[in-house]
Amino acid sequence: MKIKVKKEMNLHQLIQWARENNVKGETFTSYYGREVKFYSDDSFNTMEPIYHFDTFTVEAEEEITEETVIPLLVETYLSSKGEPSCYSYRNKSINYILENNKYYNNMPPKHIYNLNDDMTMTLIWKDGEMVE
Repeated sequence: MKIKVKKEMNLHQLIQWARENNVKGETFTSYYGREVKFYSDDSFNTMEPIYHFDTFTVEAEEEITEETVIPLLVETYLSSKGEPSCYSYRNKSINYILENNKYYNNMPPKHIYNLNDDMTMTLIWKDGEMVE
């Protein structure tokens, strides 16, 4: 399964990422407001100096597994009273959640979701396996 993630990178990493992902006709702005434009002929341009401390944020798709550490996960499960419950995790993997449940309440997760930046959730795990 693939999810969208935001990645911060310096200019060298941005150029490498843009080439690997066939980026054309896009402009990226650094944290300090400096721009790098990628053209359709595989060239790029900056109108001002880019410094070593300039960082750029890009949104990329990343293949995830049960071992992948994800910024925000939400687990749903049935409590010992049979009531629907949920719990959130920061910077954990699905495997961490599964192992954690063995030591705490032994209530197996029903579903695990990725909590997106816009506060929507994407189902990534159910019925004991990753969702396709």
